[in-house]
Amino acid sequence: LRTTRLDCGGMSVLLLVALPLAAAEVTTEVLSAREWQTWGGPGGDMASAGPASVHPVVKPGDTIFLRAYNGKYLGVKDFKVGAKSSRKESAEAFKVDKRSVGDVYHEDRIFLTSTNGFRLEVNGDQVSCLNAQRGPRQELVIERNGPMAHPVAVGDMIFLRAHTGNHLDVVGETVRARFPRKGLGYHAFIVEKQP
Repeated sequence: LRTTRLDCGGMSVLLLVALPLAAAEVTTEVLSAREWQTWGGPGGDMASAGPASVHPVVKPGDTIFLRAYNGKYLGVKDFKVGAKSSRKESAEAFKVDKRSVGDVYHEDRIFLTSTNGFRLEVNGDQVSCLNAQRGPRQELVIERNGPMAHPVAVGDMIFLRAHTGNHLDVVGETVRARFPRKGLGYHAFIVEKQP
């Protein structure tokens, strides 16, 4: 707030003027402050939590959240994967990793690492987060409805296919990998980042 005195014909009027607030500029220092080394393993591993408005495209090292049809996010608690929280917290954050470099595209094979340092994995139809290996049980194929020329970005609907050929699905709060087909309901996830 700023005060301004205005003299009008011998009469003095005091005005309170509200100035518009501006958001802090997103600089390289701000973005580097949003990176941390807490992803487990010896010495940790770098993850990026840059805002979706600055980095909408998903790249290896990005932190993402996967929202299921029920509005809840995929998350890990006690090594079990579920869709229980409607808030983006550390238990629902996953770091994206892949064997090749570059942006993440349809049909890329990715790994999703939880903040506990362990990767999502599929054993039969069970989905868990038990170890940090990068084997076939931890590798997921990212799919969309039909191939698209642009990389996966915030707001995209994706499907995750396990090494079994089945897609991850959410029923209630339970996450499993039971069916080879993908549908728009139980198998779909919306990619999100922190705003």
